[in-house]
Amino acid sequence: MKLSFDHLVHFLYRPPVEAGVRLQQVGFHTTAGGRHESWGTCNSLSYFGLSYVEFLSVEFPDVAAVAENPLVRQLICDQHLGEGMGQIALRTHEIERWAEHFQRQGYLVTGPLLGSRRRDDGSVIQWKMLFAEEPNKNRRIPFLIEWADTDENRLHDLSGRGVIAPHPNHVREISYIAIAVEKLDEAAQAWQDWFGMDVGEAFHDERLEAICRRVPCAGGDLLLCQPVGAGIVKAALSSRGERPFLIRFAGSDAGQNEMIFGSRYEW
Repeated sequence: MKLSFDHLVHFLYRPPVEAGVRLQQVGFHTTAGGRHESWGTCNSLSYFGLSYVEFLSVEFPDVAAVAENPLVRQLICDQHLGEGMGQIALRTHEIERWAEHFQRQGYLVTGPLLGSRRRDDGSVIQWKMLFAEEPNKNRRIPFLIEWADTDENRLHDLSGRGVIAPHPNHVREISYIAIAVEKLDEAAQAWQDWFGMDVGEAFHDERLEAICRRVPCAGGDLLLCQPVGAGIVKAALSSRGERPFLIRFAGSDAGQNEMIFGSRYEW
């Protein structure tokens, strides 16, 4: 069953428009997302083809507090950690089969849940979400998303609306998203168990002061990183636990990096 990287969720505790403004200041194209009315949340977005970064925050606390969506619950529960990258979504066209897969593995499964978002122009987009949890384990499994439309139609629609557009800083695509982990080999085995994905051999990244293993994925690879020194991986793991902490983009030779609302952006 094929999976692609869909999006990275960056948790905010302020209006998402502020993240859009911040990214625009360093040359990224961003757009307002809209409201998830049944969950009490809202977002802003930055696209790289069909892969994107979502800045998600609570707009209506009373609605969000009773939402059954595990991502919204994580957004609320993670507030004590401060702002930063919180979760990854993988795209599928076989979400029901994935639900069966996780159930056979003995995981706790939520969904598929129906989702929708009202854009600023009043139009509504729809999707399904699937969440799985391993009993008695703290490691979070990325959630799965299945859009109501085809990839081809979505690309045409989003490009026509100007949601997908060139970035002034010349970034074209996501190279990888780095995830801090306590035990590299255990994390690599987990990705293989969850999704059947191949994981590359371990290598030492001197810049990150970490031992890493790459998980190839269409739309944006994942980089599992175990710290071996007092660098940015160690700091991320200590402050936010086993979560994404860095995104690196390809297409620009600027050699820049910025800490943006608690996480690192490189291009």
